Amino acid sequence: MVMQKSPLDHHYQQSYLLRAGVRFDFNVVDTVCHRKLGLSFYLALIGSLLLFGVPYGMPGNRAPSGSLEGISSSMRLLLMSLMFLLLGYAVLYFLRYCYYLRLRAKLRTDQAPIAVEAYAVVCLDLKVKFSDYVLGLISKLLGQGEYGFCKYAVLYKELGTNSPRFFLTKAVSARKLCFIPEHVGRVFIHRKKSYLYSLDDSSSYQTVSNKRITLRRFVMPDSASLSSSNKSN
Repeated sequence: MVMQKSPLDHHYQQSYLLRAGVRFDFNVVDTVCHRKLGLSFYLALIGSLLLFGVPYGMPGNRAPSGSLEGISSSMRLLLMSLMFLLLGYAVLYFLRYCYYLRLRAKLRTDQAPIAVEAYAVVCLDLKVKFSDYVLGLISKLLGQGEYGFCKYAVLYKELGTNSPRFFLTKAVSARKLCFIPEHVGRVFIHRKKSYLYSLDDSSSYQTVSNKRITLRRFVMPDSASLSSSNKSN
């Protein structure tokens, strides 16, 4: 199988890795927390506020007499429905963001994270949403190729096992990506839902020697804990 290169040379496409048997779940926790309240949230919120107060006859712009006038009842129903739809989307978006913020904080309290090292850069070229197809089409029309708006992530491989698992960092644009080969990170995985995890790769930029020390710390208990356990026995 010939490797298809992404716009960043010597890096892999997600579709190629999946065909090669490398399995990993998208890091939705860190990605949502990194994006914060995105553009779609503010557009939906502003749109609902405009529909609430701008059209004459809506609840935020009543006639002087207090009655709803200025627009027909059918148009008012349509605008009200659109307003509640946009407002509902903004509320759900905000609640989702708060949920993942709380989940990431809870996951990172785990005292037994998984030690991983940076393996490769992955171009997330799989199209799973309608917006992915739209962005791909826009990228082609602008002459930037199929992967002009493609997001990237660093793929980390589990250490200390013959059957390693693979994890992704948050999805970002190519210019915001930071890839340091053999950099050690920590994965805090949900014990019941393995597809939910948080990867901490920004605590330090370690050399190979520091990587081995960190691996030893994860794999082997420290001497203090061993001595205490022996005394208790």
